[in-house]
Amino acid sequence: MSLDGGEVVKLCLENLTGKFSCHRYDDVLCIVTPYLYHDNDMIAVYLEELPGGQVKVHDGAEAVMHPFCHGFDLSRSEWGMEAVRQIARNDFLELDRCVLSKTGPVEDVGQLIMDVVMAARGISDLLYAHGAQARITRNRPDTVLPYRLDEKGSSLVDTVESNAFSEKLTTFLAESSLDYTPAAKLSGSSGQVYTVHYRIAGAAYLQALNPGRASRAKAAVDRTFGLWADCNGALTRDRKLTLLNDETLPWKAAHIHRLSQVSTVIKWSEREKLPALLAALS
Repeated sequence: MSLDGGEVVKLCLENLTGKFSCHRYDDVLCIVTPYLYHDNDMIAVYLEELPGGQVKVHDGAEAVMHPFCHGFDLSRSEWGMEAVRQIARNDFLELDRCVLSKTGPVEDVGQLIMDVVMAARGISDLLYAHGAQARITRNRPDTVLPYRLDEKGSSLVDTVESNAFSEKLTTFLAESSLDYTPAAKLSGSSGQVYTVHYRIAGAAYLQALNPGRASRAKAAVDRTFGLWADCNGALTRDRKLTLLNDETLPWKAAHIHRLSQVSTVIKWSEREKLPALLAALS
């Protein structure tokens, strides 16, 4: 073989370079990587610069959400959350309310990104272990909890409330006789394949925001803005629907304005408008 190790590594790096894409949303830099979740969605991470030359890399809770989109709610499984914590511990990552993150000096940003990406992929793969574990523990009801405490003693009530809102939304879509597909795939111009909450009537996509608390609203808005902005070429604004749960959270006008630039925004309290909006698209 004429190639030496250095050439092989160089070729690998050159091949990877063209497969990363970057998008900046205010003070957050989104890096879409060529690495994939189990369902072939590209893994994205988010970078935030901190004082003192530090940078924080996190996954926006997307790793834990991927199994949920395929029917396995990690937050309600005792063994599942323990597996998530163990994966985080293995690479010295923080786990805060299902968000994986790692902080370090900016010169180590490459390693920080890879640590978060590999952990995110490992958590995504827990879906494959779910079937076997369910057979082992199906006669042990104590292994599935309505909510549990994480390592810092914080309740995962937010996730349970999110599940309840999803159930209400699904019920509303069904009662409105709307043809919908959950966990629908949508390709962005960057090449990333997104999992959107619903495709409705084959004509529009709907993303529901239910951050649970005001402090998490901005991150949810930023992620959704990035999703819709990346899909501008594939969908017109009226076919990208953002539904805001305003039952427990008063949304800021700035957040609504930002989302309105790339999508049609509907509040949960005004959900009766949704069937008429969809009918206008047909």
